[in-house]
Amino acid sequence: MMKLGAIFILLLLFSFGAIAQSSSVQTLIKEGMELHDQKEYKQAIKKFEQALKINPQSVQAIYEMSLSYLELKDYRNASKYSTQIIHSNNKGISIGAYAVKSEALVGMGQIEKAITLLQEGLRKNGDSHLLHFNLALNYYKTGDLDKTIEHANRAIQLNKTNSGAFLLNAYAQKDKGWWLRSIYSFQMFLLLEPDSERSKNAFDEMIQVMLIKPQPEIPVERSFIQQQLSTKTIQKAQVLPPLSVQDGVNRKLVYQAIILTIDSLKKVGKDSDILLTFKEVNRAILHSLDQQKETTLQSVYWGFLHPFFTTIVNSEYYDTFARYISVSYLPESLEWWKNNKQEAEKFIHWFETGESKK
Repeated sequence: MMKLGAIFILLLLFSFGAIAQSSSVQTLIKEGMELHDQKEYKQAIKKFEQALKINPQSVQAIYEMSLSYLELKDYRNASKYSTQIIHSNNKGISIGAYAVKSEALVGMGQIEKAITLLQEGLRKNGDSHLLHFNLALNYYKTGDLDKTIEHANRAIQLNKTNSGAFLLNAYAQKDKGWWLRSIYSFQMFLLLEPDSERSKNAFDEMIQVMLIKPQPEIPVERSFIQQQLSTKTIQKAQVLPPLSVQDGVNRKLVYQAIILTIDSLKKVGKDSDILLTFKEVNRAILHSLDQQKETTLQSVYWGFLHPFFTTIVNSEYYDTFARYISVSYLPESLEWWKNNKQEAEKFIHWFETGESKK
């Protein structure tokens, strides 16, 4: 009995020790993550290292450390620790590890290896909006617009709240000459992310595509770095937009509707009002598409975007929508939002639920 009692006590002490050790590791990881969020990356790494001294097999500590090294642009260590996660076959954070390592490889100038790695990540983990988005981003950097659009679209299909995928899609579509598609990719991005620095630039570029604002000699700064397009491509983008039929839409008719609307505003001296011009041009585009409905709705792409934005234009919230997506670009929109919070909340509720908020 004495021996059994001693064994029981030892097991109990071991159990308490393991629990305490686990709790200590989690505390250190949590502290490290908080430091990471505060951009204290070196201090965060020290916390993760302390956690690993207690439990060298903590995949969470290893993964979080790879993220901090990535933020420090220490790409070799970011690659080293994310590789450990990939080799551990931990399904819970494998996707994140593939994303980290791919960014590290790009940082070291190995973009083709990054693309190959992400393709491997998709094979092993199945469809992932994060891996598709990273693939789209890397293809964009190599100038492969078709692959960029393919993977950005897949990322959007898997996660329609991925604002970055809509923005990247808009850039690639515009560069490819798909200007009409790009307008609504820009708007989808701005609906999801209206008030960031890149939102301001995105709205600026969108109204250039809509011919509301002339395209400057120096292009608007973009969020995603891309290798320089050929001179021929750039010159083509600066002249008349492609007017051929696309997605069953006669883009020449849409272009004419835009020009007619802008000319009408010029005649009454209202063409300098960016918000008004945007609303009227946007309305004209959708009206032109509506007149081509029979052919337009044959396309899955326009089958979604046309009714979605038509609903907004025909709603009581159209003015609020215009102010919402221009809040980072137009000071008057920002001022309106500050002074009309109740109306703003109604629009957000309607947009998220499809129901008017009483």
